[in-house]
Amino acid sequence: MNHSKIPVTVITGFLGAGKTTLVNKLLQAYHGNMGVIVNEFGEVGIDGEIIYADEKALIEIRNGCVCCTVRTDLIAGVKELLSRSDLKIDRLIVETSGLADPAPVLQTFLAEAEIMRIAELESVVTVVDVATFHQHEHDEIAAEQIAFADMIVLTKTELVELPLVNSLEAELRSANPYAFIVDISKVDDFSDAVFGARRFSLPTLLSIEPGILEDEHDHEHDQSIQSVSLEIQGALDADLFSKWATKISLQPEQPIMRMKGVLEFYQEARQFYFHSVYMLTECKPGKPWLANAQRTSRLVVIGRNLDMAGLKAGFESCMYQIESHI
Repeated sequence: MNHSKIPVTVITGFLGAGKTTLVNKLLQAYHGNMGVIVNEFGEVGIDGEIIYADEKALIEIRNGCVCCTVRTDLIAGVKELLSRSDLKIDRLIVETSGLADPAPVLQTFLAEAEIMRIAELESVVTVVDVATFHQHEHDEIAAEQIAFADMIVLTKTELVELPLVNSLEAELRSANPYAFIVDISKVDDFSDAVFGARRFSLPTLLSIEPGILEDEHDHEHDQSIQSVSLEIQGALDADLFSKWATKISLQPEQPIMRMKGVLEFYQEARQFYFHSVYMLTECKPGKPWLANAQRTSRLVVIGRNLDMAGLKAGFESCMYQIESHI
């Protein structure tokens, strides 16, 4: 690794794999000054609110994918973070959208002369949710993310039986024999495992994608995957929201792959962070709302055949109504 350049870790993984959780673990464990660029598929930014980075060292790229239409924003974001003398960033993380092909993201750091002078790829980390991986393992983007990984991080291993974990690990090793595989639940200081070793290899990358330095990328997203961003002001009824979220996640005519949100519940001083991957859901308290902040509940839904008007109406129906509790 050239120590005069800023090391860059690219974190990929399919929708809901646990990329943001990993980024937060790294931020909490790292003792230097780390910059973060996070990309989201929808118009409403959620991950930026639940990442523990200094706000000045965090850049969000929304409503697109860094491997496609907003790659110029990625280049601009990298330049902005690494050129600011007041931040003195010594490491950079790029968290891609769950629908991002890693190839053009890596190309940014391998073919942009200005960025190559100040930054150097250290590793590509792909996060794999063992509980849901087999639901999308044949997706072209998921396969690309595995193929380009220097390190594969297994998450949610506690939710499945050990034989399935071992079987999946063997499958991943077959798909990418070069990647280092690690179970996040078995690591205490993840920054030591992820940072410091230059796992990225250009010859290996060229064997996978020979044209990566020649701008031959022709990736197209699955056009059936949609995203709808919902926002409402006013507190939600926690019980109504839970029932509604469970109901829509079970509708076969509207397959929902991922939901994530920052929510305000009635009489709660804290934000609540909601996540779902297929039918697995989680809602947990986060940081307190700022005293003078405008409290807005935001939810992003990603899936196929989405009834956008119906989702908007359903989300709004979850607002707390005092008269219904009298």
